Amino acid sequence: MAAPEKPLHHLTIHEAQGLIRRRALSPVELTTALLKRIEAVDSRLHAYLDLAAERALAEARAAEGEILKGNYRGPLHGIPVAVKDQLDLKGLPARIRRRDSKAAQATEDATAVRKLGEAGAVMLGKLMMSSLPEELPQPRNPWDLSRITGGSSTGSGAAVAAGLCLGALGEDTAGSIRNPASLCGIVGLKPTYGRVSRRGLAPLGWSLDTCGPMTWVVEDAAYMLRAIAGYDPKDPTSIDMPVPDYSAALKENLKGIVVGVPRSHIEECRSRTDPEVLALVDKAIEEMAALGARVEEVAIPALKVATIANAVIYYNEHFAAHRSENRTLLKNAGTARRARIYLGLLTNSSDYIQAQRIRTRLREECAQVFRKVNILALPGQPAPAPTFEETGALDTLFKHLAPDFLAPFNLAGLPAMNVPCAFTRSNLPVALQLVGKPFDEATVLGAAYAYQQRARWYEKRPPI
Repeated sequence: MAAPEKPLHHLTIHEAQGLIRRRALSPVELTTALLKRIEAVDSRLHAYLDLAAERALAEARAAEGEILKGNYRGPLHGIPVAVKDQLDLKGLPARIRRRDSKAAQATEDATAVRKLGEAGAVMLGKLMMSSLPEELPQPRNPWDLSRITGGSSTGSGAAVAAGLCLGALGEDTAGSIRNPASLCGIVGLKPTYGRVSRRGLAPLGWSLDTCGPMTWVVEDAAYMLRAIAGYDPKDPTSIDMPVPDYSAALKENLKGIVVGVPRSHIEECRSRTDPEVLALVDKAIEEMAALGARVEEVAIPALKVATIANAVIYYNEHFAAHRSENRTLLKNAGTARRARIYLGLLTNSSDYIQAQRIRTRLREECAQVFRKVNILALPGQPAPAPTFEETGALDTLFKHLAPDFLAPFNLAGLPAMNVPCAFTRSNLPVALQLVGKPFDEATVLGAAYAYQQRARWYEKRPPI
C-alpha cells in the first residue's frame, strides 16, 4: 500500500476520498493521524472545545467496515470533520459555551451534523467560537500564533488551516464563516438562507443565521454542501429546492461568466480597508478576466446602509431569542455577547421595521444587478489578521472585523464564498469574495474553482 506523498493531515477531502475509495488509505488510519495532529498542536492553537475521540474512532471503524464490504457512500465516507460549537452534537454541550451556566447535553445531532453522518463523515468534535481576549482559550491563527482567527467560527478556521480536521461546519450571521476563512487562508461558503437546515443550531439572528462548510479547497466545499443541503420539515426557514451535484459545476475557465464589481461600495469602504488588500483583490479580479470572464462595474446603492440594517436585525433577534437569560448574561457573559444584548435593548421595533425595509430594497437592487451579471466579486476582508494586542479594545476589534463587505449578503440571503487570493508582504492570507444569485451556489463554486486552479494558493500551507 503506497503512502501519500504529503502528511495525512495535509490531505484535502478530495485527495483523501480518492485514496479511501481505492483502499489505499483507511478511515481509521486517517482519523488516528488527525487525532495525533490535534494532540500535537492544539495546545497552541486552542481550536477544539470538545474533542469526541471515542465517537470519531467508532465512526471511522464503522466506515472502514462498510467500505471493505463495497458499501461506499460517497466522497465524505470516512473523512474526519468537526463543527462549530453553535451546532448540537449528541452527548456534548448543547448550547454556546458561557461562564454563567453549565450547558446541558444535546440529545441528538443538529440536522446538518446528522446529514454529514449519513454521508459517512467521521465527527471529531466541537470547535471554539470566540474572538475576544477574555473568552479563553482563544483560537490562534496557524499562519502566526500572535494573531486572531477572526470571528466567530474561530476554531473552525484554525482547525481546517492547521490540518486538525479535513473540513468543518461554521455559521454565518454577519460574516462569521467568511471572516475566519479569509484570515486563516481557507475556503468559506455561506449558502443561500434556507438552503441548509438550522435545526440544532443555537440562534444568533434567526432570519440571518446560515450554516455552511469551511474547507481547504473549493471542491471540498462542494462535497460538504451537497451533503448538508436540502429541505428539512423540522426547520420552518428551510426551503424545498432541488440540491444539484455541486462538484459537476467545477470548471477550469470562466468563459461566458459576467462578473459584477460593486466599485462604488468598495470605494465607500476604502478608508476602512487596508490598501494592500484592495490592490491584491483587484489583481485577483483581473485574473478572473484572464480566465475568460467579462468584468463590469455595477451599482448597488443599498450596500451603503446594509451592514447597519443587518446589525439592527441581528441584535434584536438575538435579544429576543435569549430573553429569558439576558439578565444573567449581562452580568456574566463575555464582552461581545453583552454588547449584542445591549444593542438589542437600545434599538426598538421601529428600527427593526426600517431595517427590514432596507433588506427589501437591497434584495430588489441585487435582483436587478443579477439580471446582467452571474456573480459579484469584491474583497472578503478589510485587513489581514491583526495581532491579539491590536484587538485589546472592543472598538479596535470591531474595526478589524468590520463586516461591510460581508454582512450585506446575510441581509440579502445570498450565497457568498471567500477563496484565498493572495498573501500580504507579512505573509498573511487575503481573500476574494464571490456572491451569487439565490440558490445558485453552483455558479459561485464553479467560478471560485476556476480561479483557485489558476492561482493555486492552496499549495501554500501555514508553518505550524
